[in-house]
Amino acid sequence: MKKHPAAPSAASAPAPSVPAASATPAPVASPGAMEAAAPVDDNLAAAPPTGAANGGFKRTLSVFDLVIYGLISMVPIAPFSIYASVFNASHGMPALTYLIALGAMLFTVLSFGVMINRFPSSGSIYTYATKGIGKLVGFVAGWLMLLQYLVGPTLCYIMAGLALNQYVPAVPVWGWCLMFMAFTAFVALRGMKTTIAVNRVALVGELLVLGLFLVLGIAYIIGHPATSGFSATAFFNPSAFNFGDTMGAVSLAAFSYVGFGCVATLTQEAKDGKTGPSRAMMIMILLLGAMFVLTCLVATWVDPSGKVFAGNEDNGFYLVAQMVAGPWLGIVCAVAVALAQGVFTGMVFEVSIVRVIYVMGRGGSLPRVLGKMDEKTGVPVVATLFVSCLSLAILPALLYLGMDEVAKVSNFGALSTYLILNFTVIWYYWVRQKDHSNPWRLLVCPVLGMAVTLAVLASLSNVAHIVGIIWIVLGVIYYLVTTRVLHHDVDLGDPA
Repeated sequence: MKKHPAAPSAASAPAPSVPAASATPAPVASPGAMEAAAPVDDNLAAAPPTGAANGGFKRTLSVFDLVIYGLISMVPIAPFSIYASVFNASHGMPALTYLIALGAMLFTVLSFGVMINRFPSSGSIYTYATKGIGKLVGFVAGWLMLLQYLVGPTLCYIMAGLALNQYVPAVPVWGWCLMFMAFTAFVALRGMKTTIAVNRVALVGELLVLGLFLVLGIAYIIGHPATSGFSATAFFNPSAFNFGDTMGAVSLAAFSYVGFGCVATLTQEAKDGKTGPSRAMMIMILLLGAMFVLTCLVATWVDPSGKVFAGNEDNGFYLVAQMVAGPWLGIVCAVAVALAQGVFTGMVFEVSIVRVIYVMGRGGSLPRVLGKMDEKTGVPVVATLFVSCLSLAILPALLYLGMDEVAKVSNFGALSTYLILNFTVIWYYWVRQKDHSNPWRLLVCPVLGMAVTLAVLASLSNVAHIVGIIWIVLGVIYYLVTTRVLHHDVDLGDPA
C-alpha cells in the first residue's frame, strides 16, 4: 500500500500585512470563465508574481516537470504492493476497482483545479482554506498536511529498509533508513532542478520495470492458454460482482491515488502558477489510472483464480511475477517497489512538506525562522533541515509502532485535507461569493468528493481515527495559544 519533507532579505523577511478586504466581496469569475479572465482581489495579483514577490520561489517548472514529480509521488507501480488484497476484496476484479477509484478521486482533482486558479500558492490546501473560510480552518488544514507529510517520508524509508534488508541482511533496517535520509536531504538542499532530474531517472526505472512485467506477462498468457487468457471477466464478472465488497475494495485501491495533492505545493515554482499545477494533476492521475488498470488486467489474465498467492497477500504480485518469468522477476519487482516508495516517494514527500512549512512559517502559523529562503538555490533551507531532523527523531517510534497503523495515520492526514478542500470550494464560491454559475464544478463535484473522502476515511482503523483526532486537538490548542495568548497574527499576505 502506498503510504505512505543568511541575512534577512526581501525573500526571507516576513510577508507584509495586507489591507483588510472590503466589506463587499470582489466579484469572482466562475471556473468556466477562469481561463479567460482570472478573478482579482486585494490579496491576489493579476498574474503570478516572480522573485521576491513570489515568496522567494523561482518559477522554473513546466507542466511536464510537475507531471514527473507527481508520478514519482504516486508511484506507477503502486498496485504491486496491494494487488492481491484488492484482488481478493473485489472477487477477482482489481482492474474495475482501480477504475472506479480513479473516477472517485477525480472529483477532488477538479476541486484542486478550482482553488489553485483562485489562490496559486505553494501553501496548497492550507492557503485555500485560510483565504476561503478562515484562519483557524486553514491552520487545521495545514496541521493535517504536516501529519501526512512528516510521517510519510520516514514511513517510506522504513518500508524500503524492510524490503532491502531481506536481500542484504548485513545492513539493518535503520541503516538503510539513514542512507535514504541522507540522500533525500542532499538532493532537496541542491534545489528543485536537481530534484526533478533525479525524479526523471527514477521514473524511467519504474516504467522499465512495469513495461518488463507487462511484456513478459502478455507473452506468458499467450504461451499458456490452458491456465491463462484474455478474458473479459478479469475486468467485470457478473456472477462474482458484489457492490458492497467492490466498494470496500475501492477504498483500498484509493490509497494508491492519495498523494496527487503534492503537485499543488509546487504552485509558486510553476511557470504557469494558475493552470499548470491543475493541468499536471489531471494528466498524471489519468496516466496512473490507465497504468494501474492495465497492470491489474495483465496480472489477472496471468492467474485468473488467484491460486498462486492464496494465503500470501503481502507478496501476491511478486508471486505472479515469479510465475511469469521466474524468481528473478519477482525480486526485481519487489526491489523496484522498495526503492520507488522508500527513496523517491520519500524524497517527494519531504520536498512537498518543506514548501508547506515554509509558507506556514512566512505567514506566522509556525515559527518564522522556518520561512527563510536561500536566494541562490531557491531552497527553504531551515525548513528542509527541520524536516530531515524530525524524520530522524521519529524513526525509532515509527519502527516500534508498525507500518500498517502508521500508514493509516498518514492517510488520515491526506484524506482529511481533501475533505477540507472540497468543503472550501462550496463555502467560498457557493456560499460566500454566491457564484451559482457552474453548479457542477462548484457544488456537485465537491459534494461527491466529500462523500468519497468520507467513505475512505471511515475505512481507516480506530487507531488512525484516535491519533488523527488527538492531532487536530493539539493543533487547535497550539493555534489558540499562538494567536490568543502570544498574540501572533497569521498573515498570508503573499501575492500568490
